[in-house]
Amino acid sequence: MQEAETTTAYQQHSGAPQAKQAMTVPGAPGEQQRVALGILRRMLVEFHREWTELRTRETDGAWVIAANALLERYSHRIYDVIRDLEAVVGDDLAVDIRCLSADMIMTTNILVMTCRGEDCCRRGDALAGAALRHAERCRTLRVAVRGP
Repeated sequence: MQEAETTTAYQQHSGAPQAKQAMTVPGAPGEQQRVALGILRRMLVEFHREWTELRTRETDGAWVIAANALLERYSHRIYDVIRDLEAVVGDDLAVDIRCLSADMIMTTNILVMTCRGEDCCRRGDALAGAALRHAERCRTLRVAVRGP
């Protein structure tokens, strides 16, 4: 019988293909939650930063292609990470993050069908703002887990 490879959620997105991903964080449940929230927060902040940079550097047709690629990449990454972390971070946050991922996918599909950069711009800005709000929520939850 072949043994499955186990990695952390953060390692799984390092670019190397993995046979099987599972979250394994040593320590007490509170420490696991703190680490999981940190991983999720970094990814959400990274999406916001990349979206903001894209908005300032790309123009016209190139922008639509780049925005589509960015949204598609992050929608899948965010979904995969929250799937791995949901038992640790809780149902409410997991559902909210899955909804963010679904909104990214919907925006990507709209982009592909309509190629309307202006609409995508507004939707992408809203998604980036939502990602930042969720990142702040993760930060607040991490502080609460750490305790006084």
